[in-house]
Amino acid sequence: MKIAILGTGHGGKAAAADMTLAGHTVNLFESPEFKENLAPIREKGGIQLSGVGRTGFAQLNAVTSNIVEALDGVELVVAVVPAFGHKPLARLCGPHLKEGQTIVLNPGSTLGSLEFLATLREMGVKTRISIGDLHTLTYATRGEGADVRIMLEVRKLWLAAFPATETAGVLGKFRQLYPIVEAGKNILDVGLNNGNPMAHPGPALLNAGRVEYSGGEFYHYKEGITPHVANIVQAIDEERMALCRALGYPAMPTTERMFLMGYAVTKSSYYEAYTTSPVFCGENPIKGPHSVMDRYYVEDTTYGCVTWSSLGKQIGVRTPTIDAVIHLISVLHGKDYFAQGERTLDRFGLGGLSVEQLNAYFETGRMEVRP
Repeated sequence: MKIAILGTGHGGKAAAADMTLAGHTVNLFESPEFKENLAPIREKGGIQLSGVGRTGFAQLNAVTSNIVEALDGVELVVAVVPAFGHKPLARLCGPHLKEGQTIVLNPGSTLGSLEFLATLREMGVKTRISIGDLHTLTYATRGEGADVRIMLEVRKLWLAAFPATETAGVLGKFRQLYPIVEAGKNILDVGLNNGNPMAHPGPALLNAGRVEYSGGEFYHYKEGITPHVANIVQAIDEERMALCRALGYPAMPTTERMFLMGYAVTKSSYYEAYTTSPVFCGENPIKGPHSVMDRYYVEDTTYGCVTWSSLGKQIGVRTPTIDAVIHLISVLHGKDYFAQGERTLDRFGLGGLSVEQLNAYFETGRMEVRP
């Protein structure tokens, strides 16, 4: 299959190399604003992939900051960018998308497809595409320049399209790349299984002094998630699962999900699931956050926790721990993240909808007439 990978972070480079070695034709794109990220790959002539799974040198079909070239003739577009990159990426892609192309946000970071489509509508783009959200990145990976190491190929992924009536089509196409992906109920269900809003802001907040004092010499999972900090993670997870139950979705504990994905070797407790993880705390433990303005604080609060909080208020589920984390990170940064959250239901015009109306909307993409 001819595919475009949009984004040259760790995940984007890993996907481009892995899919090339799997026999697919891959165009790797980075926005002109960050085109310097392409230089090492061009100089080397491709990407050197190591770690688990496929390894070797991947010579890509195209390495470009020209979106027209990147999208030309591709069947599947995989956007591997942070949540705040979805809107600008939609603006770049919009005028050049072709009928029938499929886009997968890897990951969707809680309702990413809604924001992507809303941006296309604002631009007046009428091209018929299909789009879906993954619940998490396809790999645990790190790298530098044109060298990438995969620590984990995630063993179970959940994907849903918007609307959910199109999930089967998007899933069928994406399974040609990743056969282990399964269908979520809808993109809200998938977004509630995004692990970052639970694992990042709370523990990062409680370790803010250590992050600042160390100047970035900090390991979030290895030293930041202690037994008592894990209690906060568990409380947030319980509130998240309460949201799932109220909406009629499966309420899987994060420890179970981590185990199924391959991140955890035990699901006996939140503390042990994180701190015995060979990915998070193994031979090469994940380092960071490097400052209190890192994405662990900002992105996962404004694009995750605030969405969950707004959902809870709308459907009558209390989220006191999530709300406390949002409030204190707002104070830490001198912001009002409740007001500035990018993906609240109100921002998408979904404020006031009942559980039944929300589920109908995410299933069909059509707004029921309100009484």
